[in-house]
Amino acid sequence: MPENQENQVDLGDKVVGQIELPSIDISPHVGKMIKVAEVKEYEGNFGYYIRITTETVADLEEEDREGNKISLKASRMFGLQENADGQIGWGEKTQLGVFLKKKKAAHYNDLVGMEVVTTSVTNKNDGKDYLSFN
Repeated sequence: MPENQENQVDLGDKVVGQIELPSIDISPHVGKMIKVAEVKEYEGNFGYYIRITTETVADLEEEDREGNKISLKASRMFGLQENADGQIGWGEKTQLGVFLKKKKAAHYNDLVGMEVVTTSVTNKNDGKDYLSFN
């Protein structure tokens, strides 16, 4: 199914109001050194961006909806910009530019295999803590 395709549904009496959603305590995994496993490029509603993901930090006891064990990984997203010539990249003083300089990397693909330190980031929209890195 294409990403932007929507299917209307009638939830009927399934919608009862606010529900408790599962959460994971990530605090035992903050401050760990872990290697970057992959960098993927995306195009979203607001332009281009990359998502950098680490190797598995921990295999949790919790299971997903399909009954599979959850592997906890840290991730971070960085925006990319497009200039007047149609080239896509980043500025020296952007978050990605500063991060690459800190890691002594010329390109974000060079980050694969480098170590980062996990940190906790609170999402301002849902108030949950997520595992990221710096």
